[in-house]
Amino acid sequence: MFSEKQERIVSVNGSITEILYALQLQESIVAVDSTSTYPKMASTLPNVGYQRTLTTEGILNFKPSMVIGLETAGPKQTIQNLKDARIPVYLLEDDYNVTTPIKRVLEVGKLLQKQKEATILAKQIEKEIQALQIKKTNVKVLFLYSRNPSSIFISGRDTAAHAMIELSGAKNAVTEFSDYKPLTNEALVKANPDIILMPEKSAEGFGGVNAIWQMNGIEFTRAGKEKNIVLVDDLLLLGFGPRLPQVLKTLNEKWKQIE
Repeated sequence: MFSEKQERIVSVNGSITEILYALQLQESIVAVDSTSTYPKMASTLPNVGYQRTLTTEGILNFKPSMVIGLETAGPKQTIQNLKDARIPVYLLEDDYNVTTPIKRVLEVGKLLQKQKEATILAKQIEKEIQALQIKKTNVKVLFLYSRNPSSIFISGRDTAAHAMIELSGAKNAVTEFSDYKPLTNEALVKANPDIILMPEKSAEGFGGVNAIWQMNGIEFTRAGKEKNIVLVDDLLLLGFGPRLPQVLKTLNEKWKQIE
């Protein structure tokens, strides 16, 4: 265990960064990854790049006393290099359950000797989850992810996007495969989604909402005909952080509106 004064934390995941701030540990953070966009002040901290493409030197430059993120952080060689350099690396499980934020808060709190604050925050999240009144719908949602118009991906099972769609009361329009796959015109028409779901930055990278309606085959889907789309902040949508109940409620209300 470490005392707060001794810490020089590099956080390599946005939801972990959000939790660190919520536990009043921001003074110990010396750098964050590019997914650390909340709270807004986190974006002003030095950045070590994307959590899956970290570099050893980029992190060691900040002389961290610990690196904390999720088990999907990488590449593996960078993580091993950090361990070889005797930097404590703590990578939490990257799961997608409604209780995930509670578990992460308690784990971070225990790791950084903030158990009391973590317990209070965890109970608050649990209360918000229990207050949720998610209505199951038959709305088919297609999650799209892209950073440029030349490549766009859809989410199958066992993804954060799939879990968000299901937990918020809708149905994933594509369940024939797991993980993410490139979108094809045929897959789009076959999925026939009622609504498109995208992270905000992804939509920007694709060229905006109007560009989405120009995709081949979109005009044959209900989403395309009715111009149904929901854009959500990237971290809020896929982070499974403390604001999970908030986004689940928002999405469920969207689904009910178009059912």
